[in-house]
Amino acid sequence: MWDSCRTGVPAAAIPGRVRALATYCCIDISLHLLSSFFPLPLFSLLCTSLRFLPHPSMADTPPSQVALKPRVPVEVCERVIGAVYDDRYYLVRDSLATLSSCALVCRAWRSPAQQILFEYVILSDKDALYAFSELLDASPELGAYVHVLELRGHLHVPYSPVVLFPAALRGRLFNLTELYIYEIDSDEKAAKSLPDGVKELPTLPTHRYLPSLFTGFSQIQVLVICNVVFPSFGDFARILYALSNLRGLTCDGVTWLVPGEEPLCMAKLRSLGSQKTFLPKIQEFQYMNMDVQGRQRLLSSLGPSLRKLVLDLNRYVKTEPTAVDEEEPEVAPDLQSFPCLETLWYYLAPSAQPHDTRMLSVLQNTLVSWVTSNSNGRDPGHRPAIPLRRRLYLEPYRRDIFKRDEFVNLVRAIGPVIEAALCRQTTSAGDPQAVLDTGGKTGTETDPCRANVVVQDLGDTLDRADWWMTRIQDCFPTFAKWKRLEVYPCHKDNTVSKWIDHESTGEHLPQSLIAALPSDRIQEGTAAV
Repeated sequence: MWDSCRTGVPAAAIPGRVRALATYCCIDISLHLLSSFFPLPLFSLLCTSLRFLPHPSMADTPPSQVALKPRVPVEVCERVIGAVYDDRYYLVRDSLATLSSCALVCRAWRSPAQQILFEYVILSDKDALYAFSELLDASPELGAYVHVLELRGHLHVPYSPVVLFPAALRGRLFNLTELYIYEIDSDEKAAKSLPDGVKELPTLPTHRYLPSLFTGFSQIQVLVICNVVFPSFGDFARILYALSNLRGLTCDGVTWLVPGEEPLCMAKLRSLGSQKTFLPKIQEFQYMNMDVQGRQRLLSSLGPSLRKLVLDLNRYVKTEPTAVDEEEPEVAPDLQSFPCLETLWYYLAPSAQPHDTRMLSVLQNTLVSWVTSNSNGRDPGHRPAIPLRRRLYLEPYRRDIFKRDEFVNLVRAIGPVIEAALCRQTTSAGDPQAVLDTGGKTGTETDPCRANVVVQDLGDTLDRADWWMTRIQDCFPTFAKWKRLEVYPCHKDNTVSKWIDHESTGEHLPQSLIAALPSDRIQEGTAAV
């Protein structure tokens, strides 16, 4: 043994790592000597054999000393990366920036980060659209990660991304299920002006082939359009008709220069004996700040699959002047043709006259048509075997356009109308809805409420919880009596928007409770009392 001969120390007494280093140093010296005596092919074979010799320290070194350093499991890393993402718009951009950094950490993090990074893609203009198209050319696998596409920017321009993307991305986004189309508001336009020489158009620059291009994205299930002006209602309807699998539709501030005649895609479905509907799979429809004629056309063309309807009680934002008469009288939507409609959701905006008889009449007629909707297309007198569990939601359109008392006064004005429409005056014997409402219990008094009322997104501080509960219960005494009223007065999701007269004080809490709470909890309470 070379180590005992050269040092006089037994081999067993020398640490394994030291003997290994010395052995490989000796092999390195020997290789230089052997290379001068052997031909190159034989020398290469010898070197290959030496590489596969067992490590000299493996025989007498405990396994714990040669084990790899502990690593975080890949599954844990994927959960950490997934927790970064937040689909709320005001947090999306920060999430995408963080995910971009995660994708550059290492190869193990790259694929999980990219899957989430490309799940929600935001394109603001044609340059961003073409850059994304080139990226998909280089890495086609990224297209399978895209589930949500948002087009947000100046859309009423000659080269609008809304008009260009169906051709530029056709056949690449196989898993795209949600499409958001947002025209930015005036504040964002002031911060991001148009390039020199580019002028904003009065409408979206559609063309006759655009609906046929949208058929390449028929897998889309959710469509949200905000603040977009179409040339006509027909241009808008033909795009919807191309998305045959649409299950959720939101229209906020959608308008058109001229309403025009009813498009053929709607008219042919109204032909005698036709059982087809315009959007056969639609389950949720939301409309705000939309003209009466347009929403009436859409509602009348939808089928019995609708389960949730979200609308505004009175308009808050007036659209730009168009040929559509903005002073046309309000018409109550007829909901009798939607037997599966369980959820009716109202956004409340400030009203100069909370007791406006026209507004209250529209509300009452809408609610009456909702609770008298028939089942399975039968006559209105037919009672379904399994009654619907209806819920009426009331929510401020935005808190920063209300004072607290203004919102309470509006709810107080519509409270009696809601109770008159949704509460029975008398209950007939054997009414299946009444049995459902009482949980099957029988007694001298029966629950008259035909729906639950939910007042939510009040987003106030903890010290105001009792204040809100008392006032909302006063607006709905019957629903409160039968425990069919739900009130959510504290912060839930968006804690940024606050009431005009918001004040963070603890004056409504007992002094003993104030002393027990941390100061930051009093200022930003997030739980109901």
